[in-house]
Amino acid sequence: MLGDENEAMSTIPGFNQIQFEGFCRFIDQGLTEELSKFPKIEDTDHEIEFQLFVERYQLVEPLIKERNAVYESLTYSSELYVSAGLIWKTSRDMQEQTILIGNIPLMNSLGTSIVNGIYRIVINQILQSPGIYYRSELDHNGISVKTVSQND
Repeated sequence: MLGDENEAMSTIPGFNQIQFEGFCRFIDQGLTEELSKFPKIEDTDHEIEFQLFVERYQLVEPLIKERNAVYESLTYSSELYVSAGLIWKTSRDMQEQTILIGNIPLMNSLGTSIVNGIYRIVINQILQSPGIYYRSELDHNGISVKTVSQND
């Protein structure tokens, strides 16, 4: 039972809820933000440009079920496809194609992912522990005094 001094302690939401909400936020918003950081690529003559169209991406439903990924030592993931285009600057012609960027491990509602058949979790450090610093000083009598301070 918790003592009286802990009555005012705030409740921390379930860790799996925090992880799952963060993953959903990444899929809904963060993925587009990260892909948009990918620069346009030009050839040396500056005639052709390669560009990702990040607003048009697709995550494909996994081909296997979670339990099969565990039994077969596979990663439960989804393939990420993004539209990309080659643009000829002189004629403004464009050739667009959907390309595979890679696989993203999926998170289940319990906040775990399956990587190489093993359940994995991410543990966030909610509050970083402040540092403690030791210092040696001389007092007014010339005696060495040790002091401890905490960095907030």
